Amino acid sequence: MNALSAINGFEDMDADGAVSRSYEPMQRKQRRPEPRRKSQGGSNGGGIHCRRNKHSFGSGQSARLADLRAFAGAMVVALVALMSPALAGTPRATEAASDTFDAFTWKAIGNPGNAANSVTGLGAVANSFKMSAYETTNSQYAYFLNNSVAGRDNKYGVYNSSMFTNANGGIKQVAPVEAGGAYTYEVVSGFADKPVNYVNWFSAVRFINWYANGAKVTSSTETGSYTIPSEATSGNPVARNANATVFLPSADEWTKAAFYDGSSSYALWPTGQNSTPTGTTPTSGDNVANFAQGVNGVVQNVGSYTDTVSTYGLWDMLGNVTEMSDTSSISTSQTQAGNGTTWVPFGGSYATSSNANVLGQWNSSHIITSLEMRGTTIANSTLGFRVAAVPEPGNMVAAAMGVGGLIALQFVKRRKLALARVQAC
Repeated sequence: MNALSAINGFEDMDADGAVSRSYEPMQRKQRRPEPRRKSQGGSNGGGIHCRRNKHSFGSGQSARLADLRAFAGAMVVALVALMSPALAGTPRATEAASDTFDAFTWKAIGNPGNAANSVTGLGAVANSFKMSAYETTNSQYAYFLNNSVAGRDNKYGVYNSSMFTNANGGIKQVAPVEAGGAYTYEVVSGFADKPVNYVNWFSAVRFINWYANGAKVTSSTETGSYTIPSEATSGNPVARNANATVFLPSADEWTKAAFYDGSSSYALWPTGQNSTPTGTTPTSGDNVANFAQGVNGVVQNVGSYTDTVSTYGLWDMLGNVTEMSDTSSISTSQTQAGNGTTWVPFGGSYATSSNANVLGQWNSSHIITSLEMRGTTIANSTLGFRVAAVPEPGNMVAAAMGVGGLIALQFVKRRKLALARVQAC
């Protein structure tokens, strides 16, 4: 039974609890009925009935039953809303290409205020958030390129030619025929649902700014979730703005989404398991992934390992492409590597070795060092990203709004009914 049919069921009950029949509407006597003399009933012979409905709205057995029906109907709406998953996306094997932006399938990451992993100190997140169930795909990134000033004008290095020339790339750039025209982009056949790669950190956050600003040609890539200084394409990562609603996950957010069990502990692997996963071609099983060159050294369609998910239900948290975060260091005591353009990576890739020491760098017990951070200028076939965001208003809020609106509607209907009875007396 859905909310609408349940409410209709309550609406169709009369004061005695029976299903009402169709009746002819009462004829309106006059707009302003004459005051009745004491003890004189109306033309319908219902003096007491009329006095109660005129002066005592909401009283009497019939009124109480009507109020009960209104309340019961409101509760049905509340219960249906509460039983519906708030932010859970519908699992799907692929992200289909389309003429409009293929929106993310979100997964709710709840349990705010959880404790950190006692081994690494990562994973504590004060607030609820959500994360894309899949890595960002070529079809999504190509839409960004075709529908942003950065992509159309070929600016800021948001397109890398290796996206087409490399065997694991999936996007072709088409130069404009006329001078000053816009560049266009085509997804390579068979690559629409594979994760985008050959993006550096600044390209990833430009995509996020664009998406957060409305995903239109006019949407800024330079401000929003991150304020990029002087059209930068390299250098130190910039901090997430305080009002950001869409972002790269932080080291804590990624760790929680990948490993936390929603109760009190962390799984060892981002497959939700404590036993070592197997690198293999896409197959069934809850502890398999695309790593160890086990699938001929290529990226796979997102969600191909259909039964292997993280503790919060996210696909490909291990293998396929290494994912970026917006955490530039773990502690102030660490010395950043290289030229200072560092951020913390997670998850490993299709090229990650199955050697225990190498694969072990991507489990929840590995303490990340500054030497394992990647430079933001690096863009290769093993690097991609996943998007996170703040949640929409929860179901409790939606349910409360539904209850309030329905009760107000019932109040108006009851008042109109009372006035109609008064005028009929």
